[in-house]
Amino acid sequence: MYLGEQLPNPSDARLTLAAQLGVAHIAIEMGSELYDASETGRWDVGRIRHVQARAAANGITVDVIGLEMGSLLLDIIRGNTERRDAQLAVIAHNIRAAGEAGVPCLKYNLHIIGIPRTGRTAGRGGALYPHFDIAEATDAALAAYTGVAPGQSRAAAVGPVSAQESWDAFARFLERVIPVAEECGVALAFHPQDPPLPRDTGLRGFHHVLGSVDGLKRYLDLSPSRYHVMNFCQGTVAEMCTDPATEVLDAIRYFGGRKKIFMVHFRNITGGYLRFDEVYPDNGDVDMHAALRVYKEVCYGGMICPDHVPTSAVDPDKERQFAFCLGYIRALIQVVEREA
Repeated sequence: MYLGEQLPNPSDARLTLAAQLGVAHIAIEMGSELYDASETGRWDVGRIRHVQARAAANGITVDVIGLEMGSLLLDIIRGNTERRDAQLAVIAHNIRAAGEAGVPCLKYNLHIIGIPRTGRTAGRGGALYPHFDIAEATDAALAAYTGVAPGQSRAAAVGPVSAQESWDAFARFLERVIPVAEECGVALAFHPQDPPLPRDTGLRGFHHVLGSVDGLKRYLDLSPSRYHVMNFCQGTVAEMCTDPATEVLDAIRYFGGRKKIFMVHFRNITGGYLRFDEVYPDNGDVDMHAALRVYKEVCYGGMICPDHVPTSAVDPDKERQFAFCLGYIRALIQVVEREA
């Protein structure tokens, strides 16, 4: 396992900084920077190779690219067949483009309502920790955080989506994309749904079926392909747990032992299921040293990335927040490797 970083559309200066901080592998989110001239969202292989060359000039390899899902899942659920098929065609094209460029993995998320939070909590030195409490999840609180129409949460804007509708849409999605991934030798790594929502009622009738460890197991079971893997967000998994300190380690053993983890979001929380704060990696409820030992135990061999750092008025670009997390992860990796 090795240090990695997620960089949205990085400049050359940001790539240089990443290299200086010990990063040699990255996941990127490029948006329109990869698009060809079709104006459909299709990627151009030459543009992928250009980004790879820019990273390589700093000694960095592009391990993962973020795959845009758009409104695909909602279009599947709502029966918008024309838009569904157009988006699936773009996704298939982009998987093939990544394969042609030699990118080994694309990560994606299955969020239809974004990643709602209900505010921020004052933390260490005045830093602000993203906060979620289901008891505070009013439409006004969710709208203030997620930036949709005043007084309306994104869940309210989407409307109710049942658990079964989600599972049916996920199955149809995998049926279409996994054969393309296998053909091209590109792994597709999904992110758990964040945050976990009440498993009986959901939030405003919307359900996060990938908001439990059992749900993650079920999603992986929808396809036996070795190209159907996880972007294991340790923070989101912790949010699913009533006892994150022990349950997160069990989850790493389960998924890592089955070689289903391609990359790791290495973040920590305080709290747990339905009420938590996203904190620094060194002051949460999960022993991060113990977690890395388990990744080593299951022979995990991919990136360990920081994710969802706190916000700070003295660090508006979050570069120092990420630098702290990168140094913390690098040191822990060195300790665990030497222990082994």
